[in-house]
Amino acid sequence: MNSNGSAHLLTSVLQSLQAPAGRNTNIRTIVNNSAVTLSRLTNPLNVSLLTTQVLAAPVLWNGPDLLPACQAVFDIFRLSTQERARESSRAISLTDWIEAVINGADSRVPRWKHALASGGILAAFEANDARLPFTTRSNLEAHLLEVVNFHFEFLTSGIETHSCVLAISNTYRVLTEDSKYLINYPALTGAILPAMFLSSEGYQTGDFLRQIDRGIPLPGKSSKLPAVAPFSLKEFLARPFIMNMGGLAKLAAISMDSSADAETINGVLSVLATYSRSLVSIWLETQLSTLPDNSVISYDPVQTNTAQLWHVLKASLFSAVVVLESVVRALLHSHQMSRNNEVSSFAGQIICILRDFFFITHRTNPAAFGTYQFVYHACIDMVMANPGQAENLAGQLAPIQTGTIPTHPATILRDLYFLNTLEYLVIACTPRFCTSIVSPSLTPYLANPSVNPLLREPFESAHSLMLAMVGCPQLVETSFKILPEYIESVFAAYPQFLSSRQFRLAISSLIKFTSPPTPLSGIKRDLPDVILEMLCARIEMADDKAPVAAWRPPNQEQQADMTPDGAAPAASQAEQEGFTERDACILALLDSLPFMEEPALMRWLEVSARIVGATVRGDSREILRGRFWDVISGELDVGRSQLAIPWWSEGGRETVLGISG
Repeated sequence: MNSNGSAHLLTSVLQSLQAPAGRNTNIRTIVNNSAVTLSRLTNPLNVSLLTTQVLAAPVLWNGPDLLPACQAVFDIFRLSTQERARESSRAISLTDWIEAVINGADSRVPRWKHALASGGILAAFEANDARLPFTTRSNLEAHLLEVVNFHFEFLTSGIETHSCVLAISNTYRVLTEDSKYLINYPALTGAILPAMFLSSEGYQTGDFLRQIDRGIPLPGKSSKLPAVAPFSLKEFLARPFIMNMGGLAKLAAISMDSSADAETINGVLSVLATYSRSLVSIWLETQLSTLPDNSVISYDPVQTNTAQLWHVLKASLFSAVVVLESVVRALLHSHQMSRNNEVSSFAGQIICILRDFFFITHRTNPAAFGTYQFVYHACIDMVMANPGQAENLAGQLAPIQTGTIPTHPATILRDLYFLNTLEYLVIACTPRFCTSIVSPSLTPYLANPSVNPLLREPFESAHSLMLAMVGCPQLVETSFKILPEYIESVFAAYPQFLSSRQFRLAISSLIKFTSPPTPLSGIKRDLPDVILEMLCARIEMADDKAPVAAWRPPNQEQQADMTPDGAAPAASQAEQEGFTERDACILALLDSLPFMEEPALMRWLEVSARIVGATVRGDSREILRGRFWDVISGELDVGRSQLAIPWWSEGGRETVLGISG
């Protein structure tokens, strides 16, 4: 392009940059025109002039939202540098052109804007299609880090800090290792987390939920005249930080790994706790939490259902868990915090943060979310290392109002999280705590089984927690008080409300925990026989025709349940083998044989053999015979085997096979 053409293009771009900001301003056109013009200029003075004007342009900087302006300016320098690097036959060298750009970011331009110029230039070389001379790259990186370190150290919010967060998050990947070493990571951590979760440019401490809720169309309300200005999820998702939340989370995790001291960890958990508490609180207040999928949530015709909303919520969860993973790694590696008993305290805080996120996690199938599983179980292990902290955490997670089932779906999920987590923590809880908190929390779910899918999971979790309590030596008297009601609830719940797998587990666990030499056996010696007699009575009246249908948790988007490592598990026994109700009851009896005391074992071997031998359904007969043999041949200890093997060879085999003597 000749000099006259360049001058005309420069004049046109300068005029567009000086125009006032307006609603109809096309920022993308301004970005493209400015980038093309800047890349074609050959006079260093003009390059510096246009740089200065871009960094002060009213059309970009006088609007209501400054972070999009930062992104636009960053893109101008990135695109112009990419274009300039591809054109080697210019009157001005690439090095001189970059020097002219940096000279344009002079003292008349606020320092925080300098990061956009140097960062944009560096980001242009991410693809490695051109290389910067070593001196030029070193100067650019030093210029960028000088600006961002200053603002991160002395400012933690505002457009100045947000601009530096945007610049460093988009250039971190191209920085040399020497430059990365010079970043003030504690200050970066303290700046990036509030920007992501608490600022108006990020997740707004959850306030976006309130804005969406205000714009939900109500029955009878005119669709043409919304009561408030509509909140556009589409525009929200297009914001610079929201669009780059994955990159910000990774940078925050890297920063956390490089500044893993107690003060930094405390600051990170404080930000995440503030966000998670506010998010779930606002969620409970709004009608969003009760809307079914595909509900209309806006007058905006572009967004008509809740799919985009859940996309935002899940993205915030994933971002938080990525950061928490780095915190957990720091806790696991810190000997100093372990000595000061800070690890279990921080781990308890993380468990509470995950509790607040559980209304989102539950929808994502947490078993398939490997990072979440690592964070959750590692924190459980760290808390359990300090029994006093474990009971304190259980108290923090406990329902506010025990003894009743909540009506709000999100509150039921909080109960579910409590029941699931307490299954791990109960071994460290005192009898007093279990009497006052645990028992009243699980009893309503055990006593009131429901076909409501939302109550099915807490119902089964309450069964698992009850079995965990029964197995705790220090909770013998507490468990025994509610054990009779629990045994009745197990038989009443199966098969409509309790899966075959959990029914078998419940019966065999009850026999295990009530048979000698366990503490419970000392309270009521004949309790195993009572349970088994009830089971035999149930076998006599159980259905032996139709298999019990397997049940899957609701609101999980995976087509099949996943193991924690993301692999598809083997089919459940109910699906794979087609157990009837009678089959499951007999299998529960066979599962219990290895836990019986030796005198009781001989009696129940005969009973079990007769029941199996009397089975006429072909598929069931083969399954039950195979299971009987597995127990006899491989699951009994030495003492019980010395009784069972002779019994088998002296007529037991014929009884199992139904062969008359």
